[in-house]
Amino acid sequence: IYAHTNKINLLQEIVNIILAGIVDRRGVSEATAYLLKRIYIARTVDAKSPWTAGHSERVTSLSLKIGKALGLTSENIDILHRGGLLHDIGKIGIPNSILNKPAKLEDNERILIMQHPEKGALILEPIKAYAEIIPVVVQHHEWFNGHGYPRGLKGDDIYIGARILAVADVYDALSSDRPYRAGWDKEVVIAYLREKAGLQFDPEVVRACEQVISEPFADQLAYSSISNYPERGI
Repeated sequence: IYAHTNKINLLQEIVNIILAGIVDRRGVSEATAYLLKRIYIARTVDAKSPWTAGHSERVTSLSLKIGKALGLTSENIDILHRGGLLHDIGKIGIPNSILNKPAKLEDNERILIMQHPEKGALILEPIKAYAEIIPVVVQHHEWFNGHGYPRGLKGDDIYIGARILAVADVYDALSSDRPYRAGWDKEVVIAYLREKAGLQFDPEVVRACEQVISEPFADQLAYSSISNYPERGI
């Protein structure tokens, strides 16, 4: 844990230095600088593997669209926004050899991957500004039927932001190429989400995701806040 915390502290120091220069030279607001900080951290985590570059930003973009379709309050949208960008921060200490492995994971490797939500929460826990997003980070692999991890939460006991993120996370993961499989077609991914509605996913969130994905330009999910192992892909 200390090793992971030291890595993220070093990363935050570097980001703070970068952002200090941005604020000084460009005169951007502190709120914008704070958002940039989260984006830089998200991109650093995603950049550990060429297969996941941009993942956190795409997942955040889709999550926000789903959240708005569900009528979330502005407060919950903000928590979802911040939590989405940092949902995989616990992967920062996972070896690239595991993240990029083209074959099926060994049991010990799968266990290590499954620890990333709780490791992410431990990294964020000392930082008061991130307290509200910890439920999103730690619960985004919980299943609607209680068979997920790390705590086996069920139904409405899972924070709504985490239920939304779970759907968006899997949609992006299965739609994208991975070292162990090619990305699935959009129609196949939607069919998978429907099949798992009520089991892995909140059915209401799946319906909202379908609605968002069917909208014009839905394929353009690039993040824009400034201006055959399915379980492996999650």
